[in-house]
Amino acid sequence: KQWYQRRVAITAGGTEVDVDLKINYTRQGIAWPSDHGDKFRNPLGDDLAYAFNGTAKPVNWGKPVYELDDKNSNNNGFLNEPLIVWMRVAAFPTFRKVYSYIDMSINTELDGGLDEGTYRLKINYNYPVLYYNSKKYFVLSTTSLFGGRNLMIGIVYLITGSLLLLLAITFTCIVKKDLQSVLSNLGGGH
Repeated sequence: KQWYQRRVAITAGGTEVDVDLKINYTRQGIAWPSDHGDKFRNPLGDDLAYAFNGTAKPVNWGKPVYELDDKNSNNNGFLNEPLIVWMRVAAFPTFRKVYSYIDMSINTELDGGLDEGTYRLKINYNYPVLYYNSKKYFVLSTTSLFGGRNLMIGIVYLITGSLLLLLAITFTCIVKKDLQSVLSNLGGGH
């Protein structure tokens, strides 16, 4: 599997596993729906090679943009999901971007997750980062009910929702009390 001359193969080894295990992953569904087809579109026409005729691929790319996915022709050009994720501007100087998902329907032998142990990751990636004083890390992460690794947004939503519910109950009680006093004054004046 190749993307911008990045080849990734995850294998499990170590004490619990006697043989290497290739873990299959998918890169479908990693781009935001608002990006795929709305912000990023291919040039008009059916032939992407013709549409990109006269353009040059970036120096460090192994393939031109219209040949990024040799297994899925609909995932090429500017609609290539890994390209869309890579092109999305990060909000902060340190960030994470999704590369892929481990496809549990294909990896039935994993039975719900990766076992504890030592994993080896091989990457051949030709994009120079030393020029930018950058570092790259590979993170295996899980998602929860609140999304990714950062629970802060979920906690903020719960606190804000609880405060709004408390304010709604308080204002309802105040309005009910004031309404009763207004109605009693109206009823007593007749």
